[in-house]
Amino acid sequence: MRVKQLIIVLSFLSFFISNCKEDRLEPIEKDGTAPAPVTNVTVESIGGGARISYSLPKEDDLLYVLATYKLDNNKSREFKSSFYTNNVVVEGFSDTEMHDVELYCVDKSGNRSSAVHVNVQPLTPPVIESLESLVVVPDFGGINIRFKNSSKADLAIHVVTPDSTGKMAIANTFYTARDSGFFSVRGFKSEPRKFGIYIVDKWSNFSPTKEIELTPIYEIMMDKSKFREVVLPGDSPTNSFDGAMRNIWDGKVLPDGPNCAAHTGIASTGVPKYFTFDMGAAAQLSRFSLQAVADDKHWFNDVTPKRYEIWGALSPDPGGSFTGWTKLLTITSVKPSGLPTGILTEDDRVAGRIGDEANVPLDLPKVRYIRIRCLENWSGNTNMAISEVTFWGNDK
Repeated sequence: MRVKQLIIVLSFLSFFISNCKEDRLEPIEKDGTAPAPVTNVTVESIGGGARISYSLPKEDDLLYVLATYKLDNNKSREFKSSFYTNNVVVEGFSDTEMHDVELYCVDKSGNRSSAVHVNVQPLTPPVIESLESLVVVPDFGGINIRFKNSSKADLAIHVVTPDSTGKMAIANTFYTARDSGFFSVRGFKSEPRKFGIYIVDKWSNFSPTKEIELTPIYEIMMDKSKFREVVLPGDSPTNSFDGAMRNIWDGKVLPDGPNCAAHTGIASTGVPKYFTFDMGAAAQLSRFSLQAVADDKHWFNDVTPKRYEIWGALSPDPGGSFTGWTKLLTITSVKPSGLPTGILTEDDRVAGRIGDEANVPLDLPKVRYIRIRCLENWSGNTNMAISEVTFWGNDK
């Protein structure tokens, strides 16, 4: 009986498959009549491209305008603009030479108009403009790089330096679409070192390499294995939501979960909350970083510190007061996009992963004990959840 049922099923499937025809996605309308071309064409040059404006033909079935140009390898690059607008932006040019762009009107049947040829002469490409804007200076343990990117192009800034074999290798890549910014590349001894910087855009256009030799400023990363929790009168507990102070020096930046952070809770009186720890050694600090719990819920949101202070002391008051403490830093965390909390761009996520970074003024005294004091978090109260903190300085 089962064999007979199987034969019936297979026969049905064979009949169904044999009667299926290949479906092809084709235009719903198909009239064979090409639309008229665009008219009254004007060109506005932009960095690495051009904005081409025009008048659209009076065509009931017009779908979009197609702009196309040839690359050096004879391949074409295409850009489309719907019939709701009267301009199209062409990008990705690697120079400021004159280029021929062809414009076509395309209707709902897929018919193309005759080509309208337009000469465009792009302004300086973003990879070149940004390279020429670079300001590179020595930084603690490395170099600091400032850049401009007026067109807010998607850029990757690559930094290369000799590896252990002497071969130039990528030490860091910084991705951005911001109009300006800065970043540091660290982890090097205080000795002369060659660096190279080049920039790549999303069209795979490469800038030349800017070469420079600088001597990083001496520093070490403070040894986190020596860090210890200190509980003084007035300090806030950090064990809410499976938190613990030791989590902020375990070398792990984790998403929300057990042992991901030091967490002071959610109840707030409006009074700044703070906690204290011992670095195990005295140093003149040079810089500091703080990283939030690593997920969309906490980057520039929730109980992540927004405005906070870093204090230091050699010998803190056992009574818990701030007598003998020196304010090292006041930090205001800035969300790159400026969008409301809970809404993140990729630039926000990149900044969230990096965390807050700041240089400590060099005229401040040596310290051994640290206090982190939260003035305001991204929810508007004074609690805080921190995943990792790191300090660098001169321990000599």
